[in-house]
Amino acid sequence: MVSRQNKQYHSKKVVSAVMAGLMVMGAGASTVAAEQAPAVAVGVNASTTNVFSDVKSGYWGEKYIYQLAAQGIVRGENGKFRPNDPVTQQEAVTMAIRFLNQQVNDSTGTSTALPTNMNVSSYAVPYVKLALQQNLLDKKKESGYSDTKVTWGAKKATREWVLEVLVRSIGRTSDANAAMNKSTGFADNAKISPDRIGYVSVAVDLGLAQGVSGNKFDPQGAVTRAQLATFLSRAQAHIDVNYDNQYEGYVSAVDSGKLEIYIDGKPSTFTLDGSTAYFEKDSAKRLSVSDIKPYTKVMVIGKNNKADYVEIIDPTQKVESVERIYARLSPNNVIWFDSNNTFEELSYDANTLFLDQNGNKIDPSTMASGSVVTVERETFSPQKRVVAIRVKNGLVNKTATGTIQAVDTVNKTISIKDGSNNTVDTFKWDDGTLVQYQNQLMSPSELKAGSVVTYTVKNSILQKLELSQSVDHTVAGMLYNVESNGKTITYKRTNSTQLETKFLVEKPEIMINGVAKPTLDDLIADATSGDKIELTINGEDKVSKIQVVGRQTERINAATIVSYDTKKRWLTVSDDKSLPVVIVLDEKTKFDSSAGVTLASIERLLEPGRKVDVSYIGNRAISLEVVYKYEGKVIAINAATRILTIQTDGGQNINIPYSIPRVELYGKPVASMSDIKIGDEVSAQLTNSQDSLSSLKMKSSLQFEIISTEPTLNRIRVKNEGITSEFYADKVVLTDENGQSIRVSDLRPGTLINVSFVGTTPTAVQTVKLTLGQIMNVDSAGNKLTVKEFNSANQTIDTAGKVKINRGGVTSTNLNSVTVNDRVEIRKDVDGTTIVKVLDTTSRSFWRYENGDVFVKRKNTTENYRFPAASNLYVHEGDQNLSVQSLKENDNIVLYFNNGAVVEIVKQ
Repeated sequence: MVSRQNKQYHSKKVVSAVMAGLMVMGAGASTVAAEQAPAVAVGVNASTTNVFSDVKSGYWGEKYIYQLAAQGIVRGENGKFRPNDPVTQQEAVTMAIRFLNQQVNDSTGTSTALPTNMNVSSYAVPYVKLALQQNLLDKKKESGYSDTKVTWGAKKATREWVLEVLVRSIGRTSDANAAMNKSTGFADNAKISPDRIGYVSVAVDLGLAQGVSGNKFDPQGAVTRAQLATFLSRAQAHIDVNYDNQYEGYVSAVDSGKLEIYIDGKPSTFTLDGSTAYFEKDSAKRLSVSDIKPYTKVMVIGKNNKADYVEIIDPTQKVESVERIYARLSPNNVIWFDSNNTFEELSYDANTLFLDQNGNKIDPSTMASGSVVTVERETFSPQKRVVAIRVKNGLVNKTATGTIQAVDTVNKTISIKDGSNNTVDTFKWDDGTLVQYQNQLMSPSELKAGSVVTYTVKNSILQKLELSQSVDHTVAGMLYNVESNGKTITYKRTNSTQLETKFLVEKPEIMINGVAKPTLDDLIADATSGDKIELTINGEDKVSKIQVVGRQTERINAATIVSYDTKKRWLTVSDDKSLPVVIVLDEKTKFDSSAGVTLASIERLLEPGRKVDVSYIGNRAISLEVVYKYEGKVIAINAATRILTIQTDGGQNINIPYSIPRVELYGKPVASMSDIKIGDEVSAQLTNSQDSLSSLKMKSSLQFEIISTEPTLNRIRVKNEGITSEFYADKVVLTDENGQSIRVSDLRPGTLINVSFVGTTPTAVQTVKLTLGQIMNVDSAGNKLTVKEFNSANQTIDTAGKVKINRGGVTSTNLNSVTVNDRVEIRKDVDGTTIVKVLDTTSRSFWRYENGDVFVKRKNTTENYRFPAASNLYVHEGDQNLSVQSLKENDNIVLYFNNGAVVEIVKQ
């Protein structure tokens, strides 16, 4: 059982009576009877990751919602929290009382009468009375409520009203009274009720609340359930309240099913499941159980020995480790170590773990004298209890179930996490190791991380390993056949003579080097010379991915037709060395890239002199395509003979005669062959007779800044080097910086984009990632910059290749011209060059913040004193985030500017 540190304040009778009414109502004058079934409590659904189905992982308020839900301050209904629903005044008061852990029972508030106009639901009566008694509510002010359409309790709580209740709850009423005549700095300051300006100011100064977009506070705006949970969670730092189901201690053990912590020197064990939420004190990012490390300090909130919420308070592990040589055991839990011809003794207790080198628990009496052991002692108590004694050396013999973590084919090792204790061990395999899956023999190299296996180890060598549940594993072989309906695939494993057939998933991923968006039809199956493939087989034993790693086919690009025999279907072509090649066409040959092309329809084009691209195995044609264009790099232009030479991606040189072709080049309305340079990437369109160049389109890429968009017309207006232009994106591939598909409506003015053109036609648009933050480290040897993004984590940026650093208008290509603590904007130019702009900065004294501008005090009349603030302005003091409204006159601040706007303010 878990020993409780704190008293229990709420009676079971009252809790069961009011549970249904707590934070489960939406807008309007709803009431909930006390006899109604209780709302769904935290932790009841262990099969899902999120207790509340409508609070997705990564949601901005999930940490605060789950913390308060675990504390019993907020609840959901039927598995939902409804974070965006508005909160009523009676709900907010109920939350505030529960937030203060105040005692509520049947007799609460019997000596207090509610004003006649303060009508509330029956469940809320004792809470509202207690709030009046403890001055959480101003009785005189609330008595003036006069709306006859909506009761006082059912009225939607406004932002300013909630903050008054909150500030009163944390005992800062006197501070609010002192700030009644102080401007909040918000653009809509005049809309804040005069008697609540002080409460808003205090709440903003303490970081309990912030403004909304446009430097407004929106005082009459409705407070949502997620917002109220956030307000209350932030306010807990300003009160001294112990919740009856909240514990703090040091982690002594953690795995996927349980968490053991030491509370005041005593062990307490909590169960963990899929509904347990994990967070860190100074971050709203959700963690996983693997982030909870032994010997760190945590806060656990839960009931009945079940952890609903776990928060890392201090991630520093409080443990020390020393190596010793084990000698013997003595009665009364004493262990002896051999140390330089003397003996050292140490006491342990019943909770000390004795582990073998694989992390398995062992009886200490089984340890062999002379074994090298690691003694782990915690440092968070005066006793420095021996936490664990681990055997380091010795051979391993075991049979267990675990999960593969990594496979090293070079060193022939497999790392496996033991399912019984979550320790990871690495074992070697040899030629005698038996690997199988569903009675099929496998190679160790085909194993994948994440697969569940049963394994046997003898003398530290893997003897047998069997997949009991596979995430993915791979098979290498030769493609024999693909069923015409696309349901099955037949292949022959490498070094095997047996054929195997597997079902395909509905849409298998196919990868063929040099083929864009390949399909099953692009695969070459053959009884003797099919594609060399690597298949990925999922846990359902279906092929999910087919990667072509080699082809035995031969290919001739731009082969010249010598003759074609329509009866025998023999095609004779001349290759690039003018040697004849005879191939046979059949119904399986793929013709052209256009849909509906058949052998019958293409035969009329197979006349002498025609250029074709042909792939074949032996003398059988696999594919044939009539050449209408060439794409590649310009390697020669002979103006005298009028011959353009292009080198294709396959390395073949193609000579194309030209006369006066149409030349397309983005940014130049009238272009000619003189605009084409050696090395340019081009698309060369041939005439119908294939004997000369019809048009030449140069491939180019440019970086633009978006000015505006018209999504309905798929039109994008852009700017580059001061010149504006526009283009249509209806046939363009649009992706974000991570390669995910987006729409024109997702693009915003000011965003940088890279645009790829073929001639004057755009073919692809990708947004450019901008990194704005503080330089934490400069690794010039490794060509890397470590940047802490504003109000975010560190990230390492690879600057290999070209780099340009712009500081104060001066450009440098030396990475060492960037220094630690510089504020920078980093992006990649269209050619891959890393562009680092060092932000301008100045140190001043703060004056005020008004209408989106930061005012500072100036030392002379020529200094600028007014600067526009960026929409994403980052204000902080050290690692503590601040609001711009919390700055006081004469505060010493450092301002950083980007494109003329203040993007960061550091309070000194």
